[in-house]
Amino acid sequence: MLVSAIQQACLKILEDEGAGELTTQRIADVAGINIASFYQYFPNKEAVLADVFQQQIQQYQDTAIKRFGEIDRLSRVSLEDTLAAIVDMEVEQRLMLHRMDPAFYKAYQHSFDIHRQINEMQISQSYPGWDEWLCELLERHRERLRGSDIKRLSRIASHTLSGVLLSASSDEPELLAQESFRKELVNLLLRYLCVDS
Repeated sequence: MLVSAIQQACLKILEDEGAGELTTQRIADVAGINIASFYQYFPNKEAVLADVFQQQIQQYQDTAIKRFGEIDRLSRVSLEDTLAAIVDMEVEQRLMLHRMDPAFYKAYQHSFDIHRQINEMQISQSYPGWDEWLCELLERHRERLRGSDIKRLSRIASHTLSGVLLSASSDEPELLAQESFRKELVNLLLRYLCVDS
């Protein structure tokens, strides 16, 4: 019960006051507990943040599964629109965590691999995993691709997407919110994958 109160207090401070106001004492005050009680459950504010980030990822997973179904349907119609939807979803995931506490997310983003966690959940629910699904997407649009090795095209496109998003998250997170950045990333993927782009 206290753990939940501490987590909720942390989230409330992030939402109402901003990450700059987040201290162990402030969390304890908002939770209505003394600081000693806080330290019985968490060694520092980063440990609370880690729990809160993980909760947000778990809550986002349901949304992501629904979006994945929509993206899968879209993949049968348009490669461009599908890649744009994938980029949007990946960016939204990162922005959600970044907005909570930018400095914490930048320092610990490798610990919160939301893409991997959603992928594992998809597989557990009998959906294809990301790598398998991306190969299926490219197979559906084979006539437009510049090469015949679908696995290699898929792997390089996947690593490119992950690498660009990781770099932007670390070095220039403001790019993630820019529509022009997202469009440019989709264009990059299309130029790599397709003969006619």
